[in-house]
Amino acid sequence: MAAMKIPGYKHCADSPIQQLLPPERVRLPIAEMLPAVDVGDRVEAGTVVARSAPDAEWQRRAHSPLTGRVVAISEPASEEGPTREVVIEGRAPTETSARPHLDAATLSADRILTCARDAGVVGMSGAQFPTHVKLRPGVPIDCVIVNGSESEPFITCDHRVLAEHRHEVECGMHLAMRAVGATRGEITTGRRGHPFGQERFVISDVLGRDVPDGRLPKDVGVVVINVQTARALHHAVCDREPLLERVITVDGSAVASPGNYTVPIGTEVGHALTQCGVRLDEAAVLVAGGPMMGESAGLETPIGPGTGGVLALGHGQISDLLDRPCVRCGECMESCPFGLPVVLLLEEPNEALLQCIECGVCQFVCAAQRPLIDGIRSVKAELRAGRRQG
Repeated sequence: MAAMKIPGYKHCADSPIQQLLPPERVRLPIAEMLPAVDVGDRVEAGTVVARSAPDAEWQRRAHSPLTGRVVAISEPASEEGPTREVVIEGRAPTETSARPHLDAATLSADRILTCARDAGVVGMSGAQFPTHVKLRPGVPIDCVIVNGSESEPFITCDHRVLAEHRHEVECGMHLAMRAVGATRGEITTGRRGHPFGQERFVISDVLGRDVPDGRLPKDVGVVVINVQTARALHHAVCDREPLLERVITVDGSAVASPGNYTVPIGTEVGHALTQCGVRLDEAAVLVAGGPMMGESAGLETPIGPGTGGVLALGHGQISDLLDRPCVRCGECMESCPFGLPVVLLLEEPNEALLQCIECGVCQFVCAAQRPLIDGIRSVKAELRAGRRQG
């Protein structure tokens, strides 16, 4: 499959990471976790504010990046609505308390996994799957790949993390290798073009192994983690620091000061854009993530662990996303990296659609400029709900 000729817009590739002025309010999405605090509670930066139920299949934790008070715990309006959030107002710490640095070479696999769990480390490329679960695959693993491929237009945050903090990323990779018993580790920036940053393409490019449909990388002896996940693992294990912040790219033609910025988890999109001089009257759409696989955002949308970018795209940078009739050109099926009959599966849904990785290529080539990804996500959610009920 050839890469789609999608403009890269990598304007910020040479922009060093800067610290964004911290917000005085954060919204921490806690999804299926249970609040560990009540409204009015005082919290310190690093306090656990939510954790999974004791009987949950996967244990997760969320930590406050601010020192302050819990001002709200919101509930979703519906199963399809926004996730539950813990809202905290306060200030980011000006300095962190010194903790003994642990020697990674002396740590057992169990200790590494415990540190990752306690620090709330999750996948930071979108899925936010708990890292301590991924690093306990239950099958032999011979290679860990740290994925620095950023095939999404605009997004350059992982590129800058690799350029400025490579040693920390390498340390995280070696910790992951120790945890799974792998003898090989690779850091890759992949080949150019969307959607080749997706892990199954990366595995094929780096190792020449193909992940069968319906299977996972672990089934071919591989674990893939993101650059910032590897760095977070290093801090969790060696410095005993919870996941409180990440690097994002802020860009788009409506942004006066685009760049790569460190922000606390839970920072609102509006705060990040304001600090970067957004011109809202010029913004046709706000996006959390990249333009191909991200989601439309509001000013109060929180930046989560898996949010790689905040974009304020002008009218000249986006297609008109009005839903139009399909013109039956077949381009969506021709361009799909997995050969899925996209429009047919949307009209008559079946579980074949669950193979879709939501790369956004079909939407990019759509002659009618239909919002196919929104439709795909909605249908996939219905299919999964049917599975649970069945």
